[in-house]
Amino acid sequence: MKRILLLILSCLPCCANVFQLGVENISPAFVAWLAGQRVGLATNQTGVNQLGKRTIDILKAKGINLCAIFTPEHGITGTVGAELKVKDSVDGSTGVSIFSLYAGDTGKKITQQTLDPVDVIIFDMQDSGMRHYTYISTLFHLMKAAAHFKKRVVVLDRPNPLGCNMEGPLVDDGLISFISIASIPVRHAMTIGELALYFNKMLLHDAVELHVIKMSGYERSKGIQGKLLVGLSPNIQSANSCYGYSFLGLLGDIDPFHIGVGTDKAFQCIMLSEKMKIDQTVWQQLQKLLGEMHINGSPYRYYNEKKKDWFQGLSLHFSDINKVHSFTLFMKILVLFKKAGVTCSFGVNFDKAVGTLAVREFLAGTLSAAAFTKKINDGLDSFYKQAQLAFLYQPNPTLIHVPILN
Repeated sequence: MKRILLLILSCLPCCANVFQLGVENISPAFVAWLAGQRVGLATNQTGVNQLGKRTIDILKAKGINLCAIFTPEHGITGTVGAELKVKDSVDGSTGVSIFSLYAGDTGKKITQQTLDPVDVIIFDMQDSGMRHYTYISTLFHLMKAAAHFKKRVVVLDRPNPLGCNMEGPLVDDGLISFISIASIPVRHAMTIGELALYFNKMLLHDAVELHVIKMSGYERSKGIQGKLLVGLSPNIQSANSCYGYSFLGLLGDIDPFHIGVGTDKAFQCIMLSEKMKIDQTVWQQLQKLLGEMHINGSPYRYYNEKKKDWFQGLSLHFSDINKVHSFTLFMKILVLFKKAGVTCSFGVNFDKAVGTLAVREFLAGTLSAAAFTKKINDGLDSFYKQAQLAFLYQPNPTLIHVPILN
């Protein structure tokens, strides 16, 4: 029988409506519970409180025996490029060893030797809200290894920056990978703590002893309330880029689209080479489509040094991420440009990132619009019923069904 423990620590009743991160809700009782235990912390640059103080330093200041730091893709400072190997290192201010859990696009095997220095693993990282972002893959692998090697896991909860909307495909059999670690919706609307509970209850064969330190004063619809404490990765440095990532992260795996990666507009623009001579009416249609979801798209062009070419398109600004139906918007963009005569070439990781072959089958005409819609929406409804047991905050996620696309 699976044993699942949930530790819910909140701030004082008089502060019940004041927003606090999980790391800000660490109680004296929790510190006492950790007494005599060797603690490992899975974190990176996002592991800070609202004043910017590192979780590493917070734990040390509380007298917690921090013996190891584990870090994911992009490294402890979040500056290593996507899919590049992260090396082991040492934290300069504390002298604690930092062990990389990322060695490329398949992650890194977590062995008994990896976890030997610790009894308890605390996890504190800010997720992006999208399944194909690998911090949640690191969480899943850590939980699985911790269960196998009899270690405890504590998750310090953080907001889902994308708010309430739960949408898009689950992961087809055979497409589970490090960029789609579990069959959850591509925009999942859950916090890192809720995902940990879902993984533990529904996916792990052997459950880990899991504790989630909740946030207080958190409302799912508010997301991150318009700002990131720090950038999530080299190309997600603002709330605007995080919001754009909710559909441009997939579009970026499709040629000939450019979404600003490598510039200060990463995940904040939709561009095509000027050599393609896209009719301006197509950009106007895209502006209208974006406007229906409260996204302001303004004309933008830039010179791509790598490709030695000028690109034109739209720069995007988001007013309310809860108004954006990311997967529907992604599909409508593809349909719009297909009608405009743009031929798409899908990257090697696209199917894994989106989690299904159905997108390419629909665009190729081998899967009907009705069958595509049914597959995506039936999977979403099924997941939602299962996931309710893991929801910790109100309101519950809002299901966004993809319409039949013409």
